[in-house]
Amino acid sequence: MIREDLKFSDHLAKIYTNVNYYERYKKLSSDYNTEEVRLEKTDKKVVLEIFKKLGYSNVKYITSESFYQLREDFSGYKFYFHTSLKYGLVELIFGKSRTEEERKTEEMIGGVASEVCKLIEINKSSITEGYIKKPRFRTYEELEEILESAFSLYEDLKSEFIKTYK
Repeated sequence: MIREDLKFSDHLAKIYTNVNYYERYKKLSSDYNTEEVRLEKTDKKVVLEIFKKLGYSNVKYITSESFYQLREDFSGYKFYFHTSLKYGLVELIFGKSRTEEERKTEEMIGGVASEVCKLIEINKSSITEGYIKKPRFRTYEELEEILESAFSLYEDLKSEFIKTYK
């Protein structure tokens, strides 16, 4: 029996299924899962240039929280893509922002990618041991490849949300 607070709606399950969220993030984790020496400290300017190169020039670095933030309006909704780069790990957090009123009536869409995958497992009753690991990078080139895949998933998530809820 799934706890009520861990269930999500059929609409949200459909969005995650249609964009192949679980499999795509798991592959990203698997493809970039090095135990070798990682790029532990990144240069903010270089990382912001990578975001620009990928077409996201409005990404900001939030110093107080040590993460990169993208907030966008898309078809009348506010979406976000945040990433933390510490110790050669890429923590991805993306989804749809909610207003105070929506917080009372709507379920959350998105969040920390590894946690979303765990919720997908729970909702499919196919729980594996542990979380899918965060992607890891040794070079800026690998970081760019990871972010390119992550943005692809983010863009598909936005589009699928619009298809489902409009």
